Formats: sequence, C-alpha cells, structure tokens
Amino acid sequence: METVLILEDEEYTLEFLELLVSKHPLVDKVLAVNDSRSAVTAAQNYLPQIALLDIELAPGDSFNGIETAEMITRVSPNTVLVFLTGYGKYALGAYSAHPYDYLLKPVQKEKLNNMITEIITKKESGANSKMPLKVKEGTILLSPDSLLCIEKNGKKALIYTDQDTYESNYNLNELENLLSEQFARVHNSYIVNLSKIRMIKYTNSRSYQVLIDGCPAIAYMSRKKYEKYKHLFSPDN
Repeated sequence: METVLILEDEEYTLEFLELLVSKHPLVDKVLAVNDSRSAVTAAQNYLPQIALLDIELAPGDSFNGIETAEMITRVSPNTVLVFLTGYGKYALGAYSAHPYDYLLKPVQKEKLNNMITEIITKKESGANSKMPLKVKEGTILLSPDSLLCIEKNGKKALIYTDQDTYESNYNLNELENLLSEQFARVHNSYIVNLSKIRMIKYTNSRSYQVLIDGCPAIAYMSRKKYEKYKHLFSPDN
C-alpha cells in the first residue's frame, strides 16, 4: 500500500483528485496540499511513492510545480513525479524536472488510475527482484525483503540478512544509493529495513536503539533521524 502526494492550488480540483486517489485499491494514504512549501514539507516527512503536481500554481506561490518537483527530488529522491497541467505548452518543457509522465487537465479518472497502478506495480516488481552484492565470500543474490540491517565496520560493512551475516567492501554511502525507500540511513553507522523494525528504545538525548526482527545486531538511530521517521511508527500508521 502506497502514499500519494497531491499538489493543486484549485480547491475543487484538489478535493476531486484527493477523493479519486483515495479510492485506488493500492493507495492507503493521500497527502493533499495547495502550495509548494507544504508539498516539500510533506514529501520530506512522509517520503511518498508518487507526487501529482500541478505545474501552474497560484500567483502568490513562491515556486511553480516544476521548481517544487526539483525540491521534492532532493528531499525524497525515490518519489515518482507526475505533472498535472491544462496547458500543452508544458508537456515537453516539464521533462527538465524528469517526471514519470504528465496528465492534461481535466484529469480523466481512468487515465489517473491506470497510471497509479502502472507506477506502483513497476516499483513493486523492482523491489521484489534480487540484487547482486559482492561480499567476502563471493557474490550473493539478495532479495531486499531478506535484508534486515547494514552496519558500518571500519571502511567495510556488515550486512545482516534473515539467513546469515556477510562482510562487504561497499561503504554505507554506496549501499544506500543501491537500496529503495524501504531502507533508511538512520545513523552514520546504520542502514535499516524500515518494515522490519520491531521497537525503537530511547537511550539518551543523542540516540535511540533500534531492535529489528530476526537481526542479532542492535542498530542505533540519531535524534535527528528519529524526528524524521517517528511518524512511521505512530498508532495512526
């Protein structure tokens, strides 16, 4: 189940799109906002899988939809961008911000639903495919769902899976770039599978312990990262 962000300055259109997207069977959270700054904040806090962005926003807004898309990409690089516009002139120019596609307004229900389904199924297909990783013993084919945690070990990394633990010459920056939004760099020394976290324990004012199902290691989460990800573990999620 996925999260979709909608940026649209026209109230009626925003409500229409929110209702439409909320009824999609693969979507469980819709973030509906009407200005660029709120869109960037929502993207940073919730890391949506898809962002539907109106290109031409209200005259009082600091940014247009394309500029907003560029900012969203910086704070949530795995978010798939789709532009909404009533003007054909934007159709080619918008691609400078690297969107997945664009939809002409008024948005047609069938086209929107088909696009959301296509984006989500493609991402899920990629998430379920095995990833080759070089480790001390050779090369392993690793399913992302079997990866629990990665710990910095000097200039190397310890990779904890549900079957074994491996040492790799990759550093955490390299591994972070290989992984999907299912994984988060919660500390300078740890990357964790967010879906496998069992408990977050307060230890002191600077960090938290992260207990992960099936993982022998205890990871740590910085205070800054806790503020970023704590909403994922609230009772409302």
